[in-house]
Amino acid sequence: MEKVTLEIGESPLVKITTIGGDLRLSGRDEPILEAQAPDKGKLQVDEIEDGVEISANSGCIIFLPKDARLEAGEVGGDCRVTDLRNEFMIRTIGGDLSLRRIGAASFETIGGDFQSRQIEGNLTVDLIGGDAVIQKVSGEIHLRGVGGDLMLNDAAGQVIAFVGGDALVTLATPEGTHSKVQAGSDLSCRIPPESSVNLSLSAGGDLDYPSGVETRQQGDGVAFQLGGGEADIELSAGGDLCLQTGLRQDDSEEDWVGEILTEVDAKLAEVEARFNVMGTGMYGFDADRIGERVRRAVRRAERKASGKAKRQSEKEKRKTGSSSSWTASGFGDAGEPATDEERLTILRMVEEGKVSVSEAETLLKALDGES
Repeated sequence: MEKVTLEIGESPLVKITTIGGDLRLSGRDEPILEAQAPDKGKLQVDEIEDGVEISANSGCIIFLPKDARLEAGEVGGDCRVTDLRNEFMIRTIGGDLSLRRIGAASFETIGGDFQSRQIEGNLTVDLIGGDAVIQKVSGEIHLRGVGGDLMLNDAAGQVIAFVGGDALVTLATPEGTHSKVQAGSDLSCRIPPESSVNLSLSAGGDLDYPSGVETRQQGDGVAFQLGGGEADIELSAGGDLCLQTGLRQDDSEEDWVGEILTEVDAKLAEVEARFNVMGTGMYGFDADRIGERVRRAVRRAERKASGKAKRQSEKEKRKTGSSSSWTASGFGDAGEPATDEERLTILRMVEEGKVSVSEAETLLKALDGES
């Protein structure tokens, strides 16, 4: 293992030119930078004006001050960023991207899936090749191209998103904002109760929206106003479109999906930290893959809950003589089951006392995509 440690101050410039494999970036309170890479990974750390410049032919783990000013070029594999407060940019990520507890961020290309939670600022992404799951963003969101599906909850500001697949979104309606979500397939959107917003809806399939509103025809869809119309939302879907106001009947005031994901992230981070102490990649443990298994299981539960609420709504509408055929689509289904190697990895962890039996059962269920 190659390792470089430098004292670089509390708010240094950290420039990452090229990382050949996976990249892990983690902010911490100390004014110290620590970079780790496998032997023969050609880790290069050079001091430059106001900071450091880093490159590696292999994967790399970097610990840096939380207030560091980060600029990154190309990451060949997956990337995870946690606990950075300053705005930063990464141009190209070949694999998946995971963000937790960061400031404003922008990205040009993410080749795989994208997951983020707790962003204090704006989020901008030019291109996401796979699915996107986004939770808790305090600023504006601009997603110029999502190749797969989008699940978006707890966005405080304006949202602009163009999605190739399905979209399941919850939008805020701050005064003066103009949000726009366009989905190639089905789109389900929720907005706060008693929103003051102008709405424009169009769909290639069925169109479902709150009853009792006065609508006007607009192109392939309808437009109407709720409250004083202090914000604007434009929704369009290639398939079915469903707009609802308020929380689901079974929801609490807290975002239940977000709460589950937070617990998952905390547990996986704890387990992965134990492996980092022993050496990167010990037994091929992949916390990102296990985490995605759990996230997909949660999304399936979300889809079931949405479908149940929709069926109840359909029953009520049939009583009043109106109906629509919108149903929640298959969003983010689980992929292949766990491999034998991954199962053996977890059994070794139990045997060596690194995780408890209950923790192992949770990880095995997550690998198999069980909720």
